[in-house]
Amino acid sequence: MFNRIVINDRNRGQFGALVQEQLRQRRALFHEELGWDIPRSEHIEQDQYDRAETVYVIVEKDGEVQAYARLMPTVATVRYGQAEFSYLTRDATLGLLPGIPPHILGGRAAPQSEDVWEVSRVEAADKAALVTLFETIAEFAEAVGVTELITFTRKNFDRIVRGLGYDASVLGEPVQYGGKPYCAIRMALGARATKAGREAEGFKLAS
Repeated sequence: MFNRIVINDRNRGQFGALVQEQLRQRRALFHEELGWDIPRSEHIEQDQYDRAETVYVIVEKDGEVQAYARLMPTVATVRYGQAEFSYLTRDATLGLLPGIPPHILGGRAAPQSEDVWEVSRVEAADKAALVTLFETIAEFAEAVGVTELITFTRKNFDRIVRGLGYDASVLGEPVQYGGKPYCAIRMALGARATKAGREAEGFKLAS
């Protein structure tokens, strides 16, 4: 049976070991396997979007992390030196993230709203863990008044999301990132299919 854990700045100390394991898995996938040139240390992957406002959703079983995702309010900002960062998708459109083309939203303004959050760094070991992960994300989102998610991810993620029973739309044209097609996707959380997850496919997710 899966354990579903939502981690924020208030309970992060309690679940510090799970957070660190997630960061280790992220380094292994995004840097070592996919070859992304991203901020990292010898053992973990961590960047400017891992901060106080960040919410981690982790699915674990028998002490092993089976799925994870990172959530960020689109209204959150932080300043590092002379640069102000908000969330990954918006910062990319502002030219703050070298390597990601700024036109990923097709000329649209990046949302900054209490009811829109960003989801990133999504991965799952299998379909069951993925379904559980998104059920947990949707329940958390409903509890805090979030109705939509935005992400910059692999092009096939929109199909995966629709297979889970959620409405998803691609924003802008796909761009090349890390040698593969990526795009911005907006996901509505309001209408959840009763048979969510039965058509989900496409690993690894890598977003």
